[in-house]
Amino acid sequence: MKFSQRKWKSSLLLIVFSVFVWIVWRICRIGFGPTDVYTGAALLGLTLFLALFNLRKKIPFIPLLRASTWMQIHIYLGLFSVVLFLLHAEFRIPSGVLETVLAVVFLIVAVSGMIGLYLSRKLPSLMNQSGQSANYENIPKLRKRISDEVHQLIIKAEEECQSSTIPEFYFGHLRAFLESYPSVMQSLGSEKKRLSHRLTNELEARLRYLSDDEKLIAVELEEWIKTKENLDFQYASQRILKGWLFIHIPFTWSLILLGVVHGVFALLYGGNN
Repeated sequence: MKFSQRKWKSSLLLIVFSVFVWIVWRICRIGFGPTDVYTGAALLGLTLFLALFNLRKKIPFIPLLRASTWMQIHIYLGLFSVVLFLLHAEFRIPSGVLETVLAVVFLIVAVSGMIGLYLSRKLPSLMNQSGQSANYENIPKLRKRISDEVHQLIIKAEEECQSSTIPEFYFGHLRAFLESYPSVMQSLGSEKKRLSHRLTNELEARLRYLSDDEKLIAVELEEWIKTKENLDFQYASQRILKGWLFIHIPFTWSLILLGVVHGVFALLYGGNN
């Protein structure tokens, strides 16, 4: 994932700002004592602000900066929240049940956010390289279309070409591939690609036994195999892009709720929670 000059400058600015905040925190802690109330309030407010990014995506018609600008703000503030959390925890391992749970939830939110950032930058480019993009909601229709088109080719091979080689290949190998739904990791790895390559190789190995009309059908089948391979990749990639949010967003709101409870307990009982 390449960094543009603008991103390098933004990252450097984030580091400088984080160091500045750390210096201010050290000065305030030496001069005025514990700062956990202030860092905690700032962290809670920042987390709530970051959570609003998902709401911004649901109301794109409201002129509140572009979505891409919000995304950049979300990324850099999210990274800064890690610094703020460390300052609030005073760089120590949390003690107590509530603090420990809060730290674990924060870790899940932070890690899932970083993973989501990587995936949202990496997968779209791979999806474009893989082949024609497909809308997630339309994939079941496209799968059915592929299956129907291949089935018609098999009927054509049987009735018009009097072929048994192509139908045997279909029932022995190809139909299971066309009917299968990819798992996320299988499709993003190389296993599915190896399977599609093996199918095309097996089909090409049969070409010398086919008539000219049968070879035309075999070429069409090869194209449908490649189309199905791309569709599997599109499906798995979009599942990942949608799925990580089902971890990141619920844990973010859980973090906010736990943060409020933690703040109330800290104010009432002096942080002994």
